Amino acid sequence: MNKEARGFTHDPKFVAEQIRDIIDVMIGRMKLESQQGSYTNLREKIRYLNVAEISNKKQPGGASIGMSISLIKNILNGRDPYFVKMVMDELTKGL
Repeated sequence: MNKEARGFTHDPKFVAEQIRDIIDVMIGRMKLESQQGSYTNLREKIRYLNVAEISNKKQPGGASIGMSISLIKNILNGRDPYFVKMVMDELTKGL
């Protein structure tokens, strides 16, 4: 399954869906009143991203690892310690 998923990374729709799933988790962790305008705000900010700048940058391996750690921490912040431990255990098994 993991090898199949790697093939989909060249499919823009698949990549967008995966990013959207991550965004849904992160916005879902916000207070309900803060969530309401978040998608509109995010949509506008995405529209103003510089496509050429993004496509020309190469990401060093260390940066990818650091960003992955930050993502994990952001998603799990404020959760029950037992839940955090279980997610981290499952994540390390799957990597």
